[in-house]
Order: sequence, then C-alpha cells, then structure tokens
Amino acid sequence: MKAIDLHIANHLRLADEDLKAAQVLIKAGNRFGAYHAEQAAEKILLALITSEQTHVKRKDAHRLDVLRDKLPDENPFKARFRSLVYLTAYATTTFRHPEEGGRLPAQEEIDEGVAKIKSILDDAVKHFGIDIDASDNVPAKNSTPPRISKK
Repeated sequence: MKAIDLHIANHLRLADEDLKAAQVLIKAGNRFGAYHAEQAAEKILLALITSEQTHVKRKDAHRLDVLRDKLPDENPFKARFRSLVYLTAYATTTFRHPEEGGRLPAQEEIDEGVAKIKSILDDAVKHFGIDIDASDNVPAKNSTPPRISKK
C-alpha cells in the first residue's frame, strides 16, 4: 500500500462526512451547513491534488479557487469546480462571525452547490475505486489522476 492511496481515500471519506453534515444542517436551517459544504469541496480537491502529487501550502487550505487552479486543465474535475469557488467565503470569517454592526451576514441558497459537490464526490469515489464506508486503513484502489478522455 502506498501512502498516497490512503490519503486520497481518507480525504474523500472526510468529504463524504462533511457533505452529510452539510445536508443535515441545511435541512435544519443551520447556517453552518454552508461551512461543511465548503469543507467537502475542499477535501475532494485535496484528494485530486494528492493524485497529481502536488503540494498544497497551509495558507491555501480554504481557497477553493487556488486549490482548483492546482489541477491541470486535463483533469476533468477542474472545470466542475468553477461554479463552486463562491463557497470559499463560507470557510472564512465572512460568514462565520457577525459583521461590524453586529448583524449576521446573509447567506446564499447553497442547495445547488451541495448537489454539485455530491455528484463530484460520487465520480471521484468511482474513479479512485474507494469503498467510502470502509475503515480509514483501506486505501484507494487507484491513485492515477483523472484525465479527460481523448476519443
């Protein structure tokens, strides 16, 4: 077993848990569902970047745009994250703390973003051959970076 296989699998397992938390919190009307949606997207990107054997600096951790740009254009997931970079704001203080006047910032509807993240997660799990419900010591069956098929 290679460490990269385990990193990829566990990033996606954590993304699955964040996505489930987001769905529960959003359904309950809890604003922190958006944070967990961003975290799910971030962890999927980290799995993809890991497969590319690219390093991520800690300062870039919550920057979905920066993380997405670390993927090569040949990676089909890169384009799929374009419409999700707005979620970055939910991982920062922008939406997690009151504004200067003390009011809570309004949030966008994120149901569509959650649905997109779920679709991306499902496809990444399939690509890497991951048993999403397995223990954290079960690696991905495949760590090859995804590529746009050339027909």
